Amino acid sequence: MGSCTQEKVSPMEGAWKLAYEYEISGDSTKLLFPGTSKGSEIKMWTGDRWALVGVFIQDSMLTDNFGGGKFTLEDTNYQEIVDYHSAKEYLGQTVKLFLEIKHDTLTQIWPVDDKGEIIKSHYYMEKWVRME
Repeated sequence: MGSCTQEKVSPMEGAWKLAYEYEISGDSTKLLFPGTSKGSEIKMWTGDRWALVGVFIQDSMLTDNFGGGKFTLEDTNYQEIVDYHSAKEYLGQTVKLFLEIKHDTLTQIWPVDDKGEIIKSHYYMEKWVRME
């Protein structure tokens, strides 16, 4: 009989729905989603790949949002390599973020410096909830 080794699975494995997005600048916090924009977005991870798809409505304007590529994660240091995206300026970029999972909530914060520290003067925070 051969032995089976279970592959290590990423803690992000599966689908997540965007619950909140904030913009933090100094002492000011602005709720961007749901807030100035409505709609929905889902982000999925499997193996070493990520993908997102969504649609947002702001001031009655409909905007599709999508993207995907590869990712790496070491502790809370997360990097997305963007293979495709609705915002063409992201194509080919490596985006560095802080990522943390607590229970059924995944938090992403950016920008971060080369050490993965949040740039506190002005940053964005997204909260995602695991989909069942």
